[in-house]
Amino acid sequence: RILCPAAKKTTTSKGNYTTITTETTTIESIDRQTQLRTMNPSEDEVLAALAHYRATVLQNNRAVFQRFVQHVETAALAAAENASVDPNRISRACQRFFYRKLYVSRPENLDPSLQINAPADVMGKWDALARAFVLDGAYVGADDKRREVLRQNYRNGVEAELRRIDPALRFPADFEILMSQVDSLEGPGWPQYRQEGQQVCFWEGLGESEDEAGCSVFGPDGRIAKELSLEDWETVAGWECGTGPETTCFVAYCRHEEDGKEWGWRYGAEQGQYGIEIFDNVVELLQWYETLYMPPLDYRLDIFMGDIFRQ
Repeated sequence: RILCPAAKKTTTSKGNYTTITTETTTIESIDRQTQLRTMNPSEDEVLAALAHYRATVLQNNRAVFQRFVQHVETAALAAAENASVDPNRISRACQRFFYRKLYVSRPENLDPSLQINAPADVMGKWDALARAFVLDGAYVGADDKRREVLRQNYRNGVEAELRRIDPALRFPADFEILMSQVDSLEGPGWPQYRQEGQQVCFWEGLGESEDEAGCSVFGPDGRIAKELSLEDWETVAGWECGTGPETTCFVAYCRHEEDGKEWGWRYGAEQGQYGIEIFDNVVELLQWYETLYMPPLDYRLDIFMGDIFRQ
């Protein structure tokens, strides 16, 4: 244990004697205070990190779809120069390209505000498309009352099972702040990119009953807890919240004594052969997640384009 320089000096006199008392602060206590602040971000810090995450994902997707629009318009113009090509076939090919990117199989069932009749509609209807197809990386339902019910189901279901394992456990405060704003965390990319195994969905989101949510909870003998123990983490309980290629995402109440990390809620991704990523709070998680497997804007984006008439 290392002592810091004197923080406060008190001098008292009595007769011919003077007593000097020095109060010291230990490095340990400073580290503990810093750790507690780090592990328990304020509501403003969580909201700021979430806003930055969503803006980062949205900006990347907007740039990607602008490239897609340019690609499709160029292909359509080239096809139109061939008099033997039916204009309706060109139009259908353009629509099909974008609907596949958005993972839409029955476009006729979409609200008119989301239907894409021409490539220009993508940017013209961008705000509506971004919300409906989670192009900012976080789904937000339209019905606030239903969202509140689903939040309660998720929270109550998870917390009830956690407290069966340890009555002292409570739902993590920073995750509750997150849930007050969004209904899922799905990462960078667009629907097809995510669905076809290019991305990790950290939090699959709301929509389960209390019992279903509770089924995701694990104790100290669960698979994730055992994986964490290999990395010298002690785990009381937690729950699995998302998946991805070779990946299981989780929230765990754990500590790493050797590294001085005390008991607290942490967020992680067990990535098989690539090891485990663990974050002390939602803010750190979002800072990592906002660029995870982000679609490139260079020549590599070409592999997601292809011949629009052969898709």
